[in-house]
Amino acid sequence: MPNDKFILRVGAIAGAVAVVLLVAMIFVGLQIGPDLENLTSMSPSLVAELFVNSQGKLRGMMALDDVFALAYVIAFIGLAAYARRRAPLVAAIGLGFALATGALDWLENSITLGLIAYILPKFVMNTTPLLSSDQLLILNIVTQMKYLCANGAVALFGIGIWNERWLNRVAAILFWLFVPINVLAFISVPMATARMLGMLALLIVGAIVLWRNQTAAD
Repeated sequence: MPNDKFILRVGAIAGAVAVVLLVAMIFVGLQIGPDLENLTSMSPSLVAELFVNSQGKLRGMMALDDVFALAYVIAFIGLAAYARRRAPLVAAIGLGFALATGALDWLENSITLGLIAYILPKFVMNTTPLLSSDQLLILNIVTQMKYLCANGAVALFGIGIWNERWLNRVAAILFWLFVPINVLAFISVPMATARMLGMLALLIVGAIVLWRNQTAAD
């Protein structure tokens, strides 16, 4: 159907845009350096130091991430539109996880920006403590729930896009491989880097699948 073809095309373009935005965020992260790892720390002093020293770069990264979340959600909508012809229930549940991932990503960014704005006046006035463990606990829970919802989305879309085409099978396998990498990234710094590269690979192959399968919607 023409509408399906349009959704697949928009999803593919959104996936490509998400790739560019993710590369831009990686570049900003490299400018911040290894201290960026402290963003998921439960140490108020380490996180506060990161917020104070890299506030401008972090704000820029959060702005990019807000647009990135919108782009990958649109790409997921394209995948759901494609997968629903083969597995409508799987596509619908996967889309639900994808929408939750985007919403949690925006919430995570909003909390981060809010905490940066919260500590700066306290830093100027030399008020301590700048942050509390409770505030960081909330941020960490939101972050973990975001990635867990992403696991649900990619695992289900991997099922939904699997067919006789080799490209689809490669994409589905990559989707499934991302799940354990994503889980291990919670406890391993090297796996966190692998997760970032995995996200990049998923977006690229997902965009290619959507673009190549436009004709199937006719």
